[in-house]
Amino acid sequence: GEHQPARLADGEFVVPADVVSHLGNGSTDAGAKHLYNMMDRIRKARTGNSKQGKKINPNKFLPKG
Repeated sequence: GEHQPARLADGEFVVPADVVSHLGNGSTDAGAKHLYNMMDRIRKARTGNSKQGKKINPNKFLPKG
């Protein structure tokens, strides 16, 4: 295949497939589960919730004018 650049937001990163597979002892599915569990634990430790924050209306919080 041809190479296509990835578009990532600032602070995002890509974990190479071989590393994901290594985490899952040869299974990328199992490795991905480990990574998703890690993300859930980090979010829960930081915010008290394992889910990503809900969308808000920023206009409710910003000063008017």
